[in-house]
Amino acid sequence: MSNLKNNIDHYMKLKGIRMYSHLLTDIAHELGIKGQQAYEFADREKSNFSKMLKGERTLKYEFIIPLEKIFGVSLARLLDENSFKLPAEKDNVPFNKGFRYYAYMDDARLYKEEFDLLLAKDGTPIISQTDEFGKTFLDYVVEYRAVNGVRYLHDEYGIKLKWHHNHFDFNKSNGVTWVNFDNAIEFARLVASMNDVDLFNDIYDSYNMFFTNGHYGGNSGFYCNNDYLEIILDNDDLFNSIFEIKQYQIRLSRLEKRKKQVDYVTYYSINPIINNCLRHSLKNLDKYKNRAIDILNFAINHNKKISNEAPLDDYYICNELGGVKRFKNENYYDVGIFVDVDTNDGEIKALVDKLLKFNKRC
Repeated sequence: MSNLKNNIDHYMKLKGIRMYSHLLTDIAHELGIKGQQAYEFADREKSNFSKMLKGERTLKYEFIIPLEKIFGVSLARLLDENSFKLPAEKDNVPFNKGFRYYAYMDDARLYKEEFDLLLAKDGTPIISQTDEFGKTFLDYVVEYRAVNGVRYLHDEYGIKLKWHHNHFDFNKSNGVTWVNFDNAIEFARLVASMNDVDLFNDIYDSYNMFFTNGHYGGNSGFYCNNDYLEIILDNDDLFNSIFEIKQYQIRLSRLEKRKKQVDYVTYYSINPIINNCLRHSLKNLDKYKNRAIDILNFAINHNKKISNEAPLDDYYICNELGGVKRFKNENYYDVGIFVDVDTNDGEIKALVDKLLKFNKRC
C-alpha cells in the first residue's frame, strides 16, 4: 500500500491539503459528518488512516468514494504507482471515473454524457468490467440504490435476466454481453421498489423464459426462487399484472423461419409465473392465503374460458409452468392454472374442486 501513500501525498499537494487530519476532515464532510463531529472523526481515524497508508491495515471501504471525489481520481488510479506521472492540473485533474462514482451520483445526465463512453482497453463496454474488488456496476447500483442507473441500463442496454442463471443480457449495438451477478434478488427488490410494473416485467421477463425454452428445468431456475416469488406476492401492482393477457412476440431462428415462413410468432398469454406464485402461496397459507384465493378465483374462469374455445380433451399441459398446447397443432395456446400442492384448508379445497383440470403431458 506504499503506492497509495505516495499517490495520496501527491494529490494532497496538488489540491493544497497540508495534513492527513485535514484530509480526514474532508472525508468526514463527504460522509455527511458536520461541525465539531467532523474534527472528532478526523482525530479518531488518524492513527488507523496512517496504518492504512503504510499497508498495515486495509483501506476502509467507506473512504473510497470520498477520496475519489476529493482528489477527482478513481481508486484504481490512486493505487497505480504511475498515476501521479500523468498530466494533471490543480483545478481539473483528468481521469476516468470508476463506475462506483456513477452509481453513487446516480445522475441521469452523467450516465448519458459520460458513463457510456467508458471502455476497457480491449474496447468492451464498462458494463462487463469488474473493479479492483471484483464488483460490477450492477453491484454498486444495488449498493447505492441507483434507480436512475436501473433505468439507464434498461433504456440504453436493454437489461434482461437470463432465466436459468443469475446472468443478465445487455443487448447493445455490438452484440450481447453477459454479466454474472450474485445480487440478482436484491436487484429485483430495487427494481420492484421503483413501482414501475412494465420496467420490472421487462427486466425479469418470464414470458421470454417460457416461450423461448418451452420447459422449466426443474426447481433450480431463478423464477422458482422463493424470495423472487415473494417480491411479486408482496407487491400489489406486480401481483395484479400476472393476470393480464399479454401479446408476446418471439423472433424465430433461420431454420424456424424457413419452416413457418414468418419472422415472428405472436402469443397471447397470462404471465407464466402464475403457477409458481400459486404453488408458493399454497405452501405458505399463513402468509399468502388471500393471494392463493385470488389466483384460484381467477383460475376457475380462466381455465373455463380456454375450454370454451374447444373441447377440454383437445388441450394438454406440457410443462411445469402450465403451458397449454393443442394436440392438433402443438403450438402454445395459453397458460393453464393447476394445483399440485395438497392442503387441508376447506376454503382452498372448495375452490380447487371447481377448477377445470387439463391433461398433463410433461
